[in-house]
Amino acid sequence: MKWFPIILIGFGVGFLLYNLQIVSFTPWSILWPVLIICFAADQLVKIMRRERGAQNSWDIVLWLIVLTIGVYNLLPIIGLPMPSIPWKVVWPLALILVGFIILFPGKSSIIKFEFEPGGEQHSGEFKHSFVGDYTRGPGNWVLDDTQVRQGVGSVNLDLTQAIIPDREVHIDIVGYVGEASIYLPPGLPFKAECSLKVGDITLLDQKQSGTPRYVQYQSPDYDSATQKVHLTIHWKIGEISVRQIR
Repeated sequence: MKWFPIILIGFGVGFLLYNLQIVSFTPWSILWPVLIICFAADQLVKIMRRERGAQNSWDIVLWLIVLTIGVYNLLPIIGLPMPSIPWKVVWPLALILVGFIILFPGKSSIIKFEFEPGGEQHSGEFKHSFVGDYTRGPGNWVLDDTQVRQGVGSVNLDLTQAIIPDREVHIDIVGYVGEASIYLPPGLPFKAECSLKVGDITLLDQKQSGTPRYVQYQSPDYDSATQKVHLTIHWKIGEISVRQIR
């Protein structure tokens, strides 16, 4: 289904009703609470689709709170009364919570996004978080197949001194808002597929900006190489950088 013309029609109808003074709100005024509601509902549906016993009650509580905030902000706009909430207390508590999550990134996986798969599923290391940073390297560390699911924050992988096995290693990164940076050792054959909705992609000497962007690259000797890395990076808003040390 082509959503863009449907959205245009909806906005046109909304502004027409507003200009005729039939409704007291514009489409822009209800857009952001509707987006919050849709996003929170989508996350709750994905949680409920997990296998029985795999649901995390903290995830459910978090997205129910987000859904409630969206509904609370939407109803007054369309003319329905809502009881007052002490926002002078709520928003400082929210800042404190986010601060603790960033301060202790190891605990940030308590709150997380549900992502659609970014590529093929591989065994190995799996990391996911709502807010925070994920960093590996520099220094000696053993590289394995890695999947990272990031909400807001940064992903930094420095492979320049990593111990890379003699096989194709898969690194799959999916994120919403933030930055993904990969540093590769000299001479390592690699294949990269990078996509971004809004922001900049830097892949070796290529740099592209705008919306949306997709860049791919494969080393000339990739197919015949024994030791190689396959990068798949899908980001919503932010910056993707893949650089190889020379």
